[in-house]
Amino acid sequence: MAEIFDRLIIRILLAGFICLMIYLYRYLHVIFYPSVKKQVLKTINPSENPADTMHLFARMVGIGIIFSSITLNESSGFFLSIFHFSVWGLIAIALYLLSLFILESVVFYHFDYTDEILKRKNLSYSFISMCNALVIAYLTRVVMIEAENSLVILTILWLYVLVIVGFAVKFYGLISKLSFNRLMVQKSLSLSFSYGGFIIGAGILIGSCFDQEHYDITVYLIQVLLKSIMALLIFPLFKKGLTRIFPTKLTPGQTDVEMQQIGYGIWEGCLFLTGAILTSMLVNRIQFGTIYPFF
Repeated sequence: MAEIFDRLIIRILLAGFICLMIYLYRYLHVIFYPSVKKQVLKTINPSENPADTMHLFARMVGIGIIFSSITLNESSGFFLSIFHFSVWGLIAIALYLLSLFILESVVFYHFDYTDEILKRKNLSYSFISMCNALVIAYLTRVVMIEAENSLVILTILWLYVLVIVGFAVKFYGLISKLSFNRLMVQKSLSLSFSYGGFIIGAGILIGSCFDQEHYDITVYLIQVLLKSIMALLIFPLFKKGLTRIFPTKLTPGQTDVEMQQIGYGIWEGCLFLTGAILTSMLVNRIQFGTIYPFF
């Protein structure tokens, strides 16, 4: 009975420690977004600016996803375990914020956080930023698990996943019929749902490529690259097939107007997400075994 209470107390202490690290995140957030210093460091009013609320608290959810990848082994000693947990937690948060900053610098190259969130209260911008935050958190979690407490391997995998995500983001402009920059200026929710489905699907697909056994880092990286190329070849087939199965009808002469409607963005986002999930299944979940018999 005493052992049960001891474990409960340890979990309560860890909960308080995690809350302390999330509190420190508020100050790290100010480093990457200096213009939000007044908003972040004061009492937050969620109803004042929904776009800013979505932008900020999506990152809080992301931190929760990242912490789920860190384990604490109390057998090595309580204080040593806490030290290990805190160090890797801070490393994970730092990589997460840096990754998100790099990704949003690419995605929102022509836009500024202060103008879109604080002044225009652009929900499309904040929704896309939320999807980016969740996907980066998921991929950071995957990288943390695969690194297996090796800082060198973690650095290599983190840089590797950033490159793949960067190529994936550029791929969106090739497969979507929506104009990103023009619709972002118009605060189009159609764009946000379309891009959201795409980036979440891409995150699932990229994460599944990293989820495999590895004994040699070079061989592992080659396998990830080959699976990524295979996914790049298979995904358009599912996209084409799904559009044939569920065709859309756009009124002649009003194509551009209809594509700006929320319904079209939802359809395109679901198309991308479904295609990515099915592609992930074909690339990572099929075991062929020995096709040709031995004689």
